[in-house]
Amino acid sequence: MIRIRADFNGCFDGLLCLSHSDTAIDERGDNVVFAEGLDVLAFEEDVDSEGRPAFLIAAGVVERAPQSLECSGSRWCLRIDARGIRHAPTLDEA
Repeated sequence: MIRIRADFNGCFDGLLCLSHSDTAIDERGDNVVFAEGLDVLAFEEDVDSEGRPAFLIAAGVVERAPQSLECSGSRWCLRIDARGIRHAPTLDEA
């Protein structure tokens, strides 16, 4: 699964805005080109409920941003799966 950096402040009704362009940066710093149906794990550095370093993560499928989010500039979103947004101590434990 492709792992990309995301800003979890852009989460709306089960959709996480991923990009205002057709690409995003993955965990290695490489560009990823979005396409409908791409399986993605989105992540952001964070801290857990006890203040320890952790990752905020969400997995799902990439889809084009709905018109309601396009007006804010979003082009691609992640449809978050049933596991929702959660913390993981490392990306390997996501």
